Amino acid sequence: MVPRNCGHDSTSGARPEAVPPSSSPRLCPEIVVPADPARGEAAARVAAGCKGPGHPLTLDVGDPALLRQCAERIAAEQGRIDILVNNAGILKTGSVIEATIEDWDQVCRVNLSGVYYGCKAVLPFMLRRKSGKSVNIASGSAAKGGGAFGNVLYGTTKAGVIALTKGLARDLAPFGINVNAVAPSVTETGMTGPLLSPERRQAVLSAIPLGRFASTTDIARTVLFLVSDVSAYITGDTIVVDGGYLTR
Repeated sequence: MVPRNCGHDSTSGARPEAVPPSSSPRLCPEIVVPADPARGEAAARVAAGCKGPGHPLTLDVGDPALLRQCAERIAAEQGRIDILVNNAGILKTGSVIEATIEDWDQVCRVNLSGVYYGCKAVLPFMLRRKSGKSVNIASGSAAKGGGAFGNVLYGTTKAGVIALTKGLARDLAPFGINVNAVAPSVTETGMTGPLLSPERRQAVLSAIPLGRFASTTDIARTVLFLVSDVSAYITGDTIVVDGGYLTR
């Protein structure tokens, strides 16, 4: 959640490393909000990379009351909120046969409800100024109901993110608020790295025409485009960043 007077994207989520500060100018105050306290160190590194004061906060994006408090605090301190990047995500792997109801509830709470709660938290401040940019991180796995890790629950929630993005964009366009999504394929992060055995790595790479995984910088640059004025006439869209994976 960041003020508009900057060119830097911020992460609201469990993976602060997925939208790194090195991809943009870092000119303004911003807030990095990891959902998992274990990510606090990564959030602090992102904040330290800001030329202006960065403020890492730790909270659960599945708690709408905490998100509202966070948004109110940011607006009170900075005077405005113009950019929101919903980047929180958790992954449950394996067959849906073994998945539990608790698995489903946990993935939905963070990956889908967390996006809605984040948007609702900042909405009053964007409506007040009649402007704002929101970017929701979805996934290429939404197109197939799961992806390389047998992640049916994850892919399903990310499909929900894409649908939610379209609905939000339609409702909020009259108020000058753009809402878009980014759908990466497999990206090397702390979440996916441990799941990529040498055999699985080779199998996934062979299915990607560009022959490599997405990097966090690939995703960050796409987010930066969507929160910039260059994309002022784009809303309700999902940009797939997958190296051509869905062409096969």
